[in-house]
Amino acid sequence: MKNYFLLMITILVAMALVLVACGGAAPAAEEPAAEEPAAEEPAAEEPAAEEPAAEEPAAEEPAEEEAAGEMAPLAFWNMPFVTQEVSPEYVAQWEEDVVAAVPGATVDNFYGPGKYKDQRDKFLLQAESGTPDVIEGLLEDTAAYVQKGSIVPLDELFAGWEDSGQFVESTLTPLTIDGKLYGIPYNTNARAMLYRKDIFEEYGLEVPTTWTAFVETARQITELTGGETHGAYVVSEVGDPRGAQEFVSWYYQVSGGEHMFDVVDGAVQYNATVEELEKVLTLYDELFMTEGVEYPAVDPNVRGTGWPVEDPGYVAGDWAMVPMGPWLWGRRDESDIAKDILENKTGITSLPVSEDGVPATYLEVKPIMLNAYSENPDQAWELIKYITSKEKMGEWLAESGGIPARSDSLEMDVFTQSDIGWWLQGFADELPKAVAQAPINWGPVSEANLRAVNFVIYDEQTPAEAAQWLFDTVNELNENGEL
Repeated sequence: MKNYFLLMITILVAMALVLVACGGAAPAAEEPAAEEPAAEEPAAEEPAAEEPAAEEPAAEEPAEEEAAGEMAPLAFWNMPFVTQEVSPEYVAQWEEDVVAAVPGATVDNFYGPGKYKDQRDKFLLQAESGTPDVIEGLLEDTAAYVQKGSIVPLDELFAGWEDSGQFVESTLTPLTIDGKLYGIPYNTNARAMLYRKDIFEEYGLEVPTTWTAFVETARQITELTGGETHGAYVVSEVGDPRGAQEFVSWYYQVSGGEHMFDVVDGAVQYNATVEELEKVLTLYDELFMTEGVEYPAVDPNVRGTGWPVEDPGYVAGDWAMVPMGPWLWGRRDESDIAKDILENKTGITSLPVSEDGVPATYLEVKPIMLNAYSENPDQAWELIKYITSKEKMGEWLAESGGIPARSDSLEMDVFTQSDIGWWLQGFADELPKAVAQAPINWGPVSEANLRAVNFVIYDEQTPAEAAQWLFDTVNELNENGEL
């Protein structure tokens, strides 16, 4: 593959040089009638185009000042998939691969401030600056970007792409708003439950399949291990996207697999009932309960924490059961303990199901989107195609434990004939019962959901009181046009 990759880079660079020799307007060939007539823009702006060339002294292409000057730096915001820490090797590989994808462009990778919420807020504030050109994000943020006019539809570009038929249809549907496709799916997954096989075998425990059994088994494990390993962990931090996704996973079960929201003729319809919300909040209450419970299911010291506690905690042996996605595989090399736990001591099963509910879980789709204010939309589209190509999607996600949104990527040897195959299959098995979120502005809803959780786990409100508060709050948000 490496030889193939190098060959492709060579071909792309050669093509770029030929085009430059024929007139120095490689992108202009694709933008003849675009709002920026290629012949006029260089002439009008090219006195200023020497400026980018001055900031990046054409160290990479000293003989092509003119071509380099026609292309502003191309910025891609990507969240590190494995950990918050970005290794120099990871950065170097991204820079090498991405620069090679768009010959002549200067790429400035921005690896987010550590959390998707921060990245989303930053993008909403500065999208009009044109930076970044391309952004990886969360499905639940897409509608907010559309409402703000921060991203553009990709329908026509996608329809004209020969690879469009390779994408799994279920990953495209949730990115389609008012009939327009606003992102290209990069990866997908469904929530499953990881559990410590060795602990269950040692104490002769059965893997829980219901909420009641989940709570009881988690308390048993805490007691049997003397609190060294707590039975379970769930995210409860307000603003943590993982926590919001876990919440709706439980909700889909009590709702019969139905959406919390529908969009009908452009109007948002809130489908949740107080009774359904109370059931979900009662589960959190029981998991975190300490009153009259000597061995809580969840360590009370981790109330109000999120995925930066959940993930390292599991691979360190602190929790025996966690709702989880496939990304945790990327942590196996962090320590010998992590490697042993993930490769030898972990099992994958479905999330426990509410006694009066249906098997259901959260479907995650992570899109790559194009900034509506990008000064280089053609280059940005080429970058998106490259990031979501068969080979790159397969290579990068195999390394971190993601499930590609392309069927041909899933057929690559790295998935079918490697030590990660069993892991990915465990999550892929959950896809038929997974539900994607409706295309609304999920930000304020997710925050409200987790605030209600915190009211309950900190004993500020009963599940019934918190459910009523949550119901009223979300309805008010909807009436105010915030969704």
